[in-house]
Amino acid sequence: MDTSTGRQWSVFYAYTAWSILVVLMMLPLGVGVFLEFGLRQQFSGHPALSALLLVQIAVGAWSGWRTMRAWSTEGVSSSRDRWDLPRVGVLPSDLSLLLTAVPTLVIGAAVAGGAEPRMLLVSMSLLVALVTMRWRWELGLAGSLLVGVLIVLLGGSPGTASTCAALIFAAVLMVRLSLWLAAMVRELDVAREAQAALAVAEERLRFARDLHDVTGRDLSVIAVKSELVAQLAERQDPRAVEHGREVAQIARTSLAEIRSLVRGYREADLATELRGTASLLRSAQAVVTIHGSAADVPARHAGTAAWVLREAGTNILRHADPSVVTITLGRDAITLVNDGAPGQGEVPEGSGLTGMRERLGDTSALSVHRDAGLFTLDVRFDPPGDPR
Repeated sequence: MDTSTGRQWSVFYAYTAWSILVVLMMLPLGVGVFLEFGLRQQFSGHPALSALLLVQIAVGAWSGWRTMRAWSTEGVSSSRDRWDLPRVGVLPSDLSLLLTAVPTLVIGAAVAGGAEPRMLLVSMSLLVALVTMRWRWELGLAGSLLVGVLIVLLGGSPGTASTCAALIFAAVLMVRLSLWLAAMVRELDVAREAQAALAVAEERLRFARDLHDVTGRDLSVIAVKSELVAQLAERQDPRAVEHGREVAQIARTSLAEIRSLVRGYREADLATELRGTASLLRSAQAVVTIHGSAADVPARHAGTAAWVLREAGTNILRHADPSVVTITLGRDAITLVNDGAPGQGEVPEGSGLTGMRERLGDTSALSVHRDAGLFTLDVRFDPPGDPR
């Protein structure tokens, strides 16, 4: 599977692939039922050909699976139809399709020598579906009509021929519609990931813009003043001392402004940060539920809670694929739970969690665990042993 896509696409792809395989395996059996062709009875008269037909069904399912795997690893199609919907396109093909055609040729030769002709029709129905599923649905219609004509030529009734042709065409159409729907889900999943990445990038750009506005002018003045000081010093002009002190004062003022900016970024208003984190996660199509409010958190822990919300929300978008996020705020703790990190057991701590522990220090206790597909991050204020 393409690792650039998310869990929703993976689940829907698996559903689509297995549905198509079931259709491919059941189609020849369904055609055989309408032709009153009993495979069990054929084993007594033509055991080798009957076994070959079963092998063809298995190889056909394998060929369809290989086709789906190859299609799923391709990039999202940029081709659109007149309704601005993604086109499925031509599905890839390989030697597995040719291998599936070999039993049909063998059975056809046996039918020419006097074997049961209905066995050839059952074999051809599978081959037609496998071939036409890789191209446009019009070819599927032509292939199903061809099988219907052959049924009539081999002595079948027009009613049976039309029923079998309709069954084959319905199978081909179902495959193409399933692939089209899967292409839409994949495109939406990629768009959702892009939206989440843009939300994170927008926050970074906001901070970079604020930092540039605060420091750009001061750094330009420092550069000009420093050149002036150097020139005055070369001429031993006493004004170099005065201008040097001005440079130092501008640098101290700029440093104070940077600290104020960073402090404001790290210690944002908790209510504002709660709304921002919820909005950020919702922009990634996650359902966000909030228990409690910013007022429930003591004032001395509001800065820590706001920082945890910002960091945890960003990390969820970077490293998880959540559909549901629950945020709980209380007097003693703040907890975030999401379903975007499947798995069980202990969570290996990377640099992100280690950095959060270091930033929190002794004033708060951080714990994480994963259970039943839910990832929980819990920060406790005033942990046991804290004198406060």
